[in-house]
Amino acid sequence: MPSDSGPPAPRKQRTRTNVRQSKYGCFTCRARRVKCDESKPRCLRCQRGKRSCEGYPDGAPRDPGPPQTGVVPVEPGHVDRVGVFKPTGLGPNPELDRLRLLACAVLSQGRPGARTEAETAFWGHLVPQLALSIPSVMEAAAAFGASYEQQMLQRNCGAAKFKALKQITAAMAKIRQDVLELPHGPLPVLVACTLLASAETIQYRQTDALLHLRGAFSIMNSREWLSTKSLTGKALLDDDLSCLFGKLDLQVITYALGNAPELQCPVAAPGMDGDVTMFTPRKADRTLFRTLHSCYSFATRAAEYKYLPRAASREVLVLDQSRHIAELNKWLSCYRQYSKMGHGISAVNGLHGLVLQAHCLSALIYVSNILEPFETAYDKYALQFQQLVECVERAMRAKPAEAEMPTFNAEMGIIQPLFFTAIKYRDSTWRLKAISLLEECGREGPWCGCVEAAAAECVVRAEETAASQAAADAALCRKSTPRTVFHPQDIPEQARVAGHSLFDVLEDASGATWATIEMSRCRDMHAMLLDGQPQPDVNEHWSVWRETCRLRIP
Repeated sequence: MPSDSGPPAPRKQRTRTNVRQSKYGCFTCRARRVKCDESKPRCLRCQRGKRSCEGYPDGAPRDPGPPQTGVVPVEPGHVDRVGVFKPTGLGPNPELDRLRLLACAVLSQGRPGARTEAETAFWGHLVPQLALSIPSVMEAAAAFGASYEQQMLQRNCGAAKFKALKQITAAMAKIRQDVLELPHGPLPVLVACTLLASAETIQYRQTDALLHLRGAFSIMNSREWLSTKSLTGKALLDDDLSCLFGKLDLQVITYALGNAPELQCPVAAPGMDGDVTMFTPRKADRTLFRTLHSCYSFATRAAEYKYLPRAASREVLVLDQSRHIAELNKWLSCYRQYSKMGHGISAVNGLHGLVLQAHCLSALIYVSNILEPFETAYDKYALQFQQLVECVERAMRAKPAEAEMPTFNAEMGIIQPLFFTAIKYRDSTWRLKAISLLEECGREGPWCGCVEAAAAECVVRAEETAASQAAADAALCRKSTPRTVFHPQDIPEQARVAGHSLFDVLEDASGATWATIEMSRCRDMHAMLLDGQPQPDVNEHWSVWRETCRLRIP
């Protein structure tokens, strides 16, 4: 992701033979691209240089609107309080202009600590520039704005739904054309695909969103274009963009566990050494996400042997598992030591460090148990679960300045670690805390705070109800006093939910939104492991059911 606001649009080389001396006048007027009022004093630069003001070269745009090719520069006077362009004039379709500006505002705000400085520059500067200048990105930004308005601002009328669908269709047509011709290079196509994927995922169409992301991933895997500097210059060579899309790829893997990574090369970052003095926030971010990418890729392969303890290939997997656990523990130790040394970490980097620690702890717990078939194995990681929730709590105390609009982050944030905790840590006190935090999280790519909170409540209710019934059966009592607080040891293995997924999100005639959650529970884990079949019979060993719950959309 480019760390600056993007290169300016290509222009002719300025020479004395192609400048207009009087059309654009002084430096201020040239910066604003308006005609100069020659009755006003010349700018200070020209006064001090004792020369007449130079203007734009021949062919420069004479109107106040943004050019339709290239990337326009960021001007402080045209940026509002959330870092979004204020239009100097409405285009032929003011409604689409409004949707684009809404998209720029939402993508610029984010949640404090969820993004690095480079990612903040990408979403707050470069994306608005492309969204107001490149046709394909303009259409995709309008599609995102329409979807955001309809779903997250709860304008669920038929006209809003039709507008969002129509704009997504228009954006797809424009992107298909740009993919074939690449009139502005690959960067606008990557941004447009990401915006369109975000528009689809806001509509809970995760499969369609993944389709658009895979289009971007295919471009990222074709690395030949990185050597070109026609539009992106040095930014892509610095690998900020590769890092951003590596995180998007990682988000897909963590949301739908079992998916193989799309990007063949991990996030570029040097390996971490033991010298903590050389540790920096940027290096911490790069190193962790490269490690996470590798860990979850391993987990995808290892999950196939989770219920096959006598498989011959498990020995190699156990060795790889130990290596990944060691890498995660090493990163966590180095970062905590670095943060205690008092190197003057900024407030933003401090918040980002809390988010990174939460992701590291989540991956550490998950990878440590990827080959363990029993859900009770997670009980040994109570301390790590609690540290994870505490990190997220501290990060969420910093509210975004633009809190009047629901937040949306395209990249990974804090929902995944919280949801993982609510599902796997069978302590009712910490579960309730994680669920309450989820309800305040907004949207992060495919993750939706209110949906994940409702799904976690379904899992908790199913486990605690089964545990209470098991306790009553064991005591041979028809009725038992319902428990209000559950500890991990109170929920036996046969009562625990092993698998869960979001099946669908629907809206009824009254406008209420409902989520259908699919869950699975092993009837007898010992019997299934003794059976030793390569593909356990689902009907014989597993109980699968669905529950529908109403979403509490803020």
